[in-house]
Amino acid sequence: MANLEKIQLVLDHKFDQKTGRHFINDTQIVFHCHHFTTLYTQLAIDAGKTALLANVAEENFLKILTDYYKQHGIESLDDKIEIACQYYSAIGLGTLEVCFIGKYSGEVKSANSHIEMGWIKKWSKYDKSVNYIGCGYVAAMFSAIFDNPLNSFHVEETKSIVKGDEYTMFKVVKN
Repeated sequence: MANLEKIQLVLDHKFDQKTGRHFINDTQIVFHCHHFTTLYTQLAIDAGKTALLANVAEENFLKILTDYYKQHGIESLDDKIEIACQYYSAIGLGTLEVCFIGKYSGEVKSANSHIEMGWIKKWSKYDKSVNYIGCGYVAAMFSAIFDNPLNSFHVEETKSIVKGDEYTMFKVVKN
């Protein structure tokens, strides 16, 4: 039986004592905290500004992933997918599994969404999807993988842990 070796994400973590800021691979980052994330997600829902969460996530993660792929010479589809999934987990957002990926569409599953699990612990289940940051991340992942510009993909949750589904499913369609 063949033994396949997966590419490993390289994280150079630095903490600036003077400013109290974290940097990963020379990019300032805020590690995910589901308590804080649920609060500002609820605020965005109340204000009708949920697209802002997805847009900010997409813009920032597209740069991070694209830069990483260039700096480390990541070119294969499988390696790009693996690095993007590892990064999502490394910053505390949960897990991602690409079920299908193509230049025009795809599906990505999250069996462990920290945002949604945090929401359930704080407020219980909800009748709407809440993982706007995950949607933005998945859009960025697809754009980075296929070397497309910002806003190339639309992502929505078709299943959601917070709504009572066993896992979250992100449906991806090219704009």
